[in-house]
Amino acid sequence: MKSIVTGVVLSFLTLIAMCGVARADGTWVNCDRTNGYYQYFDSTTIQVGKDAAVGDLLGTWVTSYNPTAWTCSHRSNYQNYAIPMAVQGYPPYTIWGTTQVDGQSYNVYNTAVKAGLGYIARWRYTVKGQTSDWYPLTVANGVYQTPTQLFTVTGDGSSWKLGVDVQIRFVKTSTSLTAGSTSVFDPMYMRHYQTYGGSTSVGSGTYMIADFLAGGLVISTTGGTCTTSDVTVNLPPVSRTDFSGVGYTAARTDFNLNFTKCPAGLSSISYLFTPTTAIINNANGVFALASTSTASGVGIQLLNDQDIPLAFNTAYLLTDYDPTQNNANYTVPLRAGLYQTETNVSSGVVKGAVTFTLVYK
Repeated sequence: MKSIVTGVVLSFLTLIAMCGVARADGTWVNCDRTNGYYQYFDSTTIQVGKDAAVGDLLGTWVTSYNPTAWTCSHRSNYQNYAIPMAVQGYPPYTIWGTTQVDGQSYNVYNTAVKAGLGYIARWRYTVKGQTSDWYPLTVANGVYQTPTQLFTVTGDGSSWKLGVDVQIRFVKTSTSLTAGSTSVFDPMYMRHYQTYGGSTSVGSGTYMIADFLAGGLVISTTGGTCTTSDVTVNLPPVSRTDFSGVGYTAARTDFNLNFTKCPAGLSSISYLFTPTTAIINNANGVFALASTSTASGVGIQLLNDQDIPLAFNTAYLLTDYDPTQNNANYTVPLRAGLYQTETNVSSGVVKGAVTFTLVYK
């Protein structure tokens, strides 16, 4: 009986020792998860604008912050070693395509939890107080991506935190995208990485998962638009003799386009202009007078408030748009004026019209 009891106790102690080794990773620096292996995104609703096309970005970046993902310390035999460290990223889903955001290339991955919904991802990490740049995820599923920034740490007998933040942005990948919530969705895995003397060590047993809980991601296709109103611009009188040649401008007048009660949650709102008459000079934003005009030899020019001509049928981003603000109001300052189009100018009434269109994505 004594030997049997001793055997049970020895086996139990051995199991504890094995679990302790399995939880910690790293040849030179030992890192263990601080609070489990999930880090969560906040519940998020993504608005799909009525004009969103396949390949368009949806909404803004959604972030999962985890400044204390791992607790690390140098192993006793390597206290004086200077060890370069980073955090690798891993996509668990297949590639749909690629896209560009802020001049950087990203792979677009299929979510597999919602038809027609893809995503891009980026991550950054903080090694003992040193924070990296954001890194776009650009590898195939099944591959860990190693960033170029490594931060060197030297042991001092104390422990420290290794953090990782993940950002996700969604992409419309099919016209079949519909409204509704998703099941559990884990767009990215992360593990710590260290190297020394040409060798590497990775945290395969202590990886982290960035995760949306079931129902935590909602797709809305109800759209929403801004309220707009017509604008009348009255140009001041100009003497015919003031025009000195083709390209001469006069009577520039400021006015505003007002967009009110704009919806939140969109990726972007843009606007474009289309004249109701012929375009005379698109590079200079000049269109022909209406047939009810009695003047001749001039066109009407449309510019922004910096006197830069606006090209027609070209989308301009509403740069002040804030996707976190619902029923928000925005103002776009513009200018209109006369532009000499012919050698001879005759006096009379000048009339013209331009329609503006808002694009919601």
